[in-house]
Amino acid sequence: MTTLPDSNLKPWTIETSRNVIRDRWVNLRADDCLTAEGVEVAPYYVLTYPDWVQIVAIDDEDHLILVRQYRHGFGNISLEVPAGTVDPEDPSPLATAARELEEETGYVAEHWRYFGKHSPNPATHTNFCHTVLAQGLSLSGKFLNDPTEQIEVVRVPVQDAARLAAEGIIVNAPQIASLAIALGALGKWNP
Repeated sequence: MTTLPDSNLKPWTIETSRNVIRDRWVNLRADDCLTAEGVEVAPYYVLTYPDWVQIVAIDDEDHLILVRQYRHGFGNISLEVPAGTVDPEDPSPLATAARELEEETGYVAEHWRYFGKHSPNPATHTNFCHTVLAQGLSLSGKFLNDPTEQIEVVRVPVQDAARLAAEGIIVNAPQIASLAIALGALGKWNP
């Protein structure tokens, strides 16, 4: 295990903080900050989101189960791993992963492996992305048909994952990291 030397860096001090936008989707906060060196940084905007879970689901034929859906911020159709928000009533990210995998794809998994949490953008986001591997897949017959989330399920050979990311076909950077982490642990991330 790699160890890093202790840091002498100090966090900023928040002098004042106010919500600019707060609704069910996002909380945009404006902080007036003072660096450890006494430099004022005001306002500094912070986005508060709930944690997300990202599921790297692999079937018994060594295919990834991906989803294709419209993403408004991107303005296009995006190829992604199944993913979703960790709800407050979810007992764990693994429970969220099981719920989201079935809701988005109709698949359930027999084997789960948790790889930890990572920040999608530590400069401006407060939340974490949890990476979960799902294997031993079978179709449950259930599928959530959410009118705001039209989804197509796509099976892609695992060996194509790194190429799809490198070619910009998979564009979601935190999800590419989750793919690299989970598939790398299996020796299947081949850039």
